[in-house]
Parts: sequence; structure tokens; C-alpha cells
Amino acid sequence: MSQNYLEISALKVSLILGAAFLLSSCSNISPLTKSNISTNQTAQALPTKGTPLPVSAIKPAAFVVDWQKIEAIADKKYQDEPLADYYFNILSKEERNGAPWFYAQDFNVSIEEAQRRLLLQGISSPLIEAIAEHLGTTIAAIYYDNNDANEYAIKVTTLSMVKAVPPKYVYHFKQKEFKDYSFPIYIQASSDKKHQQIFALQEKAWPEILKRYPDTQSIGFSPMTNTINVRIYRKTTDEAERQRIEVELTQLVGHPVVVEFMKNRITTL
Repeated sequence: MSQNYLEISALKVSLILGAAFLLSSCSNISPLTKSNISTNQTAQALPTKGTPLPVSAIKPAAFVVDWQKIEAIADKKYQDEPLADYYFNILSKEERNGAPWFYAQDFNVSIEEAQRRLLLQGISSPLIEAIAEHLGTTIAAIYYDNNDANEYAIKVTTLSMVKAVPPKYVYHFKQKEFKDYSFPIYIQASSDKKHQQIFALQEKAWPEILKRYPDTQSIGFSPMTNTINVRIYRKTTDEAERQRIEVELTQLVGHPVVVEFMKNRITTL
């Protein structure tokens, strides 16, 4: 069930990102994406006067996050949003009644906290749109961090060039129905690739992964770890083999890969 919640959260994010700047899905376990893990440590001669800098030596300008601008964009979106109706239209009556119980079981929180978190998910689309619009293509992933029992937050992984001071910001909802609610946002400037690049690497590597390992059960991008997660069916598991495949696929994809062996089949891709 936890996987379902992760995918539900990410589906909303992926739709928002797609509308904002044509990003593809970005779920807690979503379609495969990859990134460059190798770095060239060879020394380079300093360029002489008049010699253009090598492309690799040109550092991109830092992108400075303007939290007040994000808040202003979100506030404007919420002005035109019938938020209470929007939230209640997301889930059926049965889902509204049953979802908190499942969420509480999956993430070890109280029913009341589960209800609060699901409500925040339901009303957060305009906020996530504002984040996506401001950060643009510097984003590698946006996700809800369901796993922290002490704090429910929106986590944003961006290119390392992004500068967010402070890295945490708390958005306070201003509609009278939700004025007691707030949502922490964290920016983690740690990725060497933006989402489009990771997704392109995923799409390119997918057929070769399946060719080499036909018992692959799933291939997905984890925004929580910024890795490609590959699950492979094995009757018996061997840690040395798992590590070997992990290194092999990381080199193939060009982005960190995490390999997991499964003792039961999910499907045949």
C-alpha cells in the first residue's frame, strides 16, 4: 500500500511538472532515469589569453531561490482555486473514509496525522505548481516525504547550482478553511542532472537492461534517493552478484542504479 501512496503522490507531481515544463513522470518509484557518475580527474592546462574556456570548465551561474516569489505565485493560484471543492472532488467517499487508515498503517502515524497529510496532498497542487514554475528545469524531482513520522514535507531535488537560503521554507495556507495548515518545503541541491536528462537516460537504457536481465520486474526512478531502482527476480540471492550488477547497470545508464533482488515475480516486462 505504501507504494500506492508514493505513486499517487508522484502522479500529481508528474502531471504538474508536465504542464509546467514538459517533464515526464516523477514518482517515488516512477519511470527510469539516469545520471552521470563518472568524473574526469585529469588536470587541465590553464587557458592562455584569448583562448576560449573548454565547455567543461565553464561553471553554470547559480540559480538563487526566491522563497517570497514562490509564495506569491502560490497565493495567486490559490485565489482562483475553489480549494475545498477541489480537495473533496479528488477522492471518492469510500477513498476518503478508507485512505487514512491505510496510510496510517503504511507510514506508522496516527489516523489523525494520516488525515492531515492526505488533506495537505489534496490541497497542495497549486503550491507545487508554483515551485515548479519558479525552479523550472533545474528540478530533478519533487515528492512528498511520507517516511518521516515527525514531519510531513515537500522535498525538491534540484541541480547543484541552485542556491536556497534557507533550504527550508514553510508555506502557510491563507484560505479560511485551511488557515491552520502549513506545508514545509525543502530544497536539496544535489543532482548533477535535471529531470529531462535523467528520463532520457532511462528511456535509452531500458531495452538494454531488459535484454541483459529478462527477469527484471520493474525499473523506476526514486526521487527520494535520486537513483534508478531495478528489481530483478532471483530464486536465490547473492550479494556479490547484486553489487556486480549494480555497478554494471550504473555504468550502462550513466546514473546511479540501485539493484534489488526479489524472490517472487511481479510481472514479466
